[in-house]
Amino acid sequence: MAMQLTCPRGHQWNCDEQPPPIAPVCPLCGLAPLPTTLPLPQTLDYQPEPPSPSPPGMREEGGKASSPGNTTSTRATLPRPPEEDGGRGAPLLSQHIPGYEILGELGRGGMGVVYKARQIKLHRLVALKMVLAGASADRQQLERFRAEAEAVARLQHPYIVQIYEISEHNGCPFFSLEYVDGGTLAQKLAGVPQPPRLAAHFVRLLALAIHSAHQKGIIHRDLKPGNILLATPNEYVSGADSFHAEMQAAFRLYGIPKITDFGLAKHLDVQSQTRTGAILGTPSYMAPEQAEARTHAIGPATDVYGLGAILYEMLTGRPPFESDSSLTTLRKLLAQDPLPPSQLHRKVPRDLETICLKCLEKDPARRYPSAEELAEDLRRFLSDQPIEARPAGWW
Repeated sequence: MAMQLTCPRGHQWNCDEQPPPIAPVCPLCGLAPLPTTLPLPQTLDYQPEPPSPSPPGMREEGGKASSPGNTTSTRATLPRPPEEDGGRGAPLLSQHIPGYEILGELGRGGMGVVYKARQIKLHRLVALKMVLAGASADRQQLERFRAEAEAVARLQHPYIVQIYEISEHNGCPFFSLEYVDGGTLAQKLAGVPQPPRLAAHFVRLLALAIHSAHQKGIIHRDLKPGNILLATPNEYVSGADSFHAEMQAAFRLYGIPKITDFGLAKHLDVQSQTRTGAILGTPSYMAPEQAEARTHAIGPATDVYGLGAILYEMLTGRPPFESDSSLTTLRKLLAQDPLPPSQLHRKVPRDLETICLKCLEKDPARRYPSAEELAEDLRRFLSDQPIEARPAGWW
């Protein structure tokens, strides 16, 4: 009987349960498989380490023979179970952070852990994000963590989570963020297709927020429903026409969107923190240029793809590409076109489908050149005006 193994890059393959004569390695990248007790990351975050002697039999990659990368080994930063932290990982809930009362853990990912906390002097709830490795974090982890904090600090937009403070305690850097109490869009969707026009309103707001980030030189690179928080609506949308009435209905149904987790953000005005060959993002939502590790090709159109993937899932109840393994998902992403949303949900309007599929073009040059132009075409659709996008194959 065969068992399934997974390497740190997310590649999966079958291996006989009988012990092999030599230790198994990934047939694509040559890395040893992960222990079966470790949880697999949903977001890929693979950074090439400094050059070292390659393991015997490792294949040359470079985006040709196998998944994008180079001949050096790679490391996936995986969340460690709390019982394995051994006092060296993220601070325990009982640890005192000056000025904050930690109330519980909200979640953890490849690099950080987020706690719900109370900022004592201001009597407000915050989200406190810390490096998962704590005081033992290496220089690269600290640089990435600092880059995320700086990215969020640049952005002031009502649909982006705001940052309050950047500091450190006992060698552990942290920053506090706006606390959002409504869960994530992924939890709200739960695999159920949404009303198309309300979905269009919601994604239009996300596009406006992302355009604001692009104007500040920040590319998110990991847009997905799990990184959209939902705040409880506390204001009324002015306007008596149907456009504003539908926007108010979208707020009532979903909440106020708040884009979060800029941990993979690319700063366009500084040298990239990502070495050539790194694959960053979530397979079901990443753009083809991310899957192929074409770092030079990553720009605003990369986030337009992510917005299109979110719209696709809101319209159909599933992402554009999915499978039971990251590798198969990446192969589908690079080799196949997504099914038209109307084939999965007949009530999707043709113009909205055209907008969605334009976002998901393989070639970045065929997508909307900016998130603002996507937002404008969604506004045209919602206002019953002719859209700029044209169906594939139209001339």
